[in-house]
Amino acid sequence: MQISGGNFKPQRNLNQEKDKKVSRIILVCIILVSVLIVGIMYAIMYIQQNIFRVYINGKTVNLPSDTILIDQATGKIHVDIMGIASYLGYDSHKGEYKLYTEDENKCWVNCEEETASFFLNSNKISKVAPDQTKEKDYEDYLISDPVVRRNNKLYCTPEGIKIAFNVTFEYNQEAKNIRIYTLPYLVENYTAQFKTLGYKEGVDKDFNNQKAILYDLFVVKKDNNLYGVVNSQNNEVIGSRYSKMVFNESAREFYVTNTTNKKGIVTENGTTKINLLYDEINMIDKNNGLYIVKNNNRYGVLGNTGNIVIHLEYEQIGIDVSKFPNNNITNKYVLFENAIPVYQNKKWGMFDVKGNLILPLDYDVIGYSAGAVGNLSGKVVNNLVIIPTYKAIVFGKDFEIQEGTSTKKVKYYGIYDYIGNELVKPVLDNAYFVINAGINTYYMENVGNTINIEEYLQTQIEKQKTQTTPNNDSQTNNNNSIQTNTIENQ
Repeated sequence: MQISGGNFKPQRNLNQEKDKKVSRIILVCIILVSVLIVGIMYAIMYIQQNIFRVYINGKTVNLPSDTILIDQATGKIHVDIMGIASYLGYDSHKGEYKLYTEDENKCWVNCEEETASFFLNSNKISKVAPDQTKEKDYEDYLISDPVVRRNNKLYCTPEGIKIAFNVTFEYNQEAKNIRIYTLPYLVENYTAQFKTLGYKEGVDKDFNNQKAILYDLFVVKKDNNLYGVVNSQNNEVIGSRYSKMVFNESAREFYVTNTTNKKGIVTENGTTKINLLYDEINMIDKNNGLYIVKNNNRYGVLGNTGNIVIHLEYEQIGIDVSKFPNNNITNKYVLFENAIPVYQNKKWGMFDVKGNLILPLDYDVIGYSAGAVGNLSGKVVNNLVIIPTYKAIVFGKDFEIQEGTSTKKVKYYGIYDYIGNELVKPVLDNAYFVINAGINTYYMENVGNTINIEEYLQTQIEKQKTQTTPNNDSQTNNNNSIQTNTIENQ
């Protein structure tokens, strides 16, 4: 049988054509998939390059998007204070430390060793050890930009974060990342480093000294069992000659003690600031650079270069704030940033921060004390030493008055301002304040009359504005005299 037609192809050729087509399709698919994979990889790389990353102690952390806000135009950063706290090993709280309020304009954060407080629109951060009381001064740190509110939260710049949380904070705008290292992490790593350099204990274990790490200062003990300071390159900053060292972060200096137990101050650059001559030394005023010193149970005040501001001859400098628990005294040594109370030979007086005697040592007590909370004429009262509105201080003085043929000792109180001016002569039977709905109202009593102190002082100020003749001034002095034991009628 004969088959006609010229288009016949063997079956094998058809299969080969089909295989070629499949191969071409597979090749095209492989090429497309490869291109797609490469595209995806480049896309991922591009995205990764443009993702902002935060590293804490070398590890990536996924913070909520509003924890760190960056102004792309200026590069300025603001950090959610309470939002970042837990990532840095701190607890966070609304309100003011130890007042336990829910004030949205304040917050505080704390770790085991320290508490830091923030205030809306304020450039101040206050730090204090948790075991300290109001008798101990808070350390205040000023930052360039104030705390602000964003997204109904309190934010501050990295400068404040570094101070409050004891961390390093580095922003790399080009690499689009922030690297934060906490103090415990730094201590652990540098301790290992310094042990390899021959320091058996590595970095000193005192918390204040550990904070020096944040400023590239390391308190170490050498083979002679004496302390010194080196930097991260193990270059000596302060020689190893001290039996004790304590870093004062706010002033960037070290309180040092020698082998004879005398104390002084050395700066972060290794310069002796105050010679080691004293039994005790402590800063009392950072702004004015004042230090209280003690020798042989006598106290004095030194300036920033070791110069004498108040001679070392007083039994007490500053007040015992435990007697005035509700007066909100922020610095028991320097009242209203100027007045320094001193006590000697059973008498009180005041110097100013320049060392000028502004109130002679003629007074027997400072402040009126009726007990921590007393009861006076049916009123629940508080002891009084300061009247903040007028920057005023209460002093008491003993007098002898004649009653018939006998002499009676009495104590009268006067009020003086922070530069030593007399506001009310010592004619008062008492002076106290009452707290109602969180508001302090200040009173003084004189021969049975109860008078609002702030209203009285405001009246006196208004009168002084209208008094233009010497006769009027003389009349005011006579009406306030101790002989009458009366206060000028309002």
